[in-house]
Amino acid sequence: MSEAVSQATVKIPGFSFYRPRLSSVFVALLLVSLLSLLFVWSRIHAINLEYGISSLERDIRSHEQQIKELKLEAAFLARDERIEKLARRDLGLRTPAPGQIIRVE
Repeated sequence: MSEAVSQATVKIPGFSFYRPRLSSVFVALLLVSLLSLLFVWSRIHAINLEYGISSLERDIRSHEQQIKELKLEAAFLARDERIEKLARRDLGLRTPAPGQIIRVE
């Protein structure tokens, strides 16, 4: 009797009780998961690169400001009045007498 009950199946046209193969479902889920991970990794990598770029741009602006300050300091230190004052005070130099200057042509 149990054989007669187990063999009885209800058939509805256009409908099937067969379950899909699990291996194809797992493969599809695996592919979707891998693509999602790839997308997330690429976004994280892009964000890290953007942080790095902004940090480098900040460093560039800082160094450009330092260059401007050093150029200003070099211009201040290269003034003729300052050099003459240092030469007279620290090195003991003085203005040459009229007979000490010889022009070479």
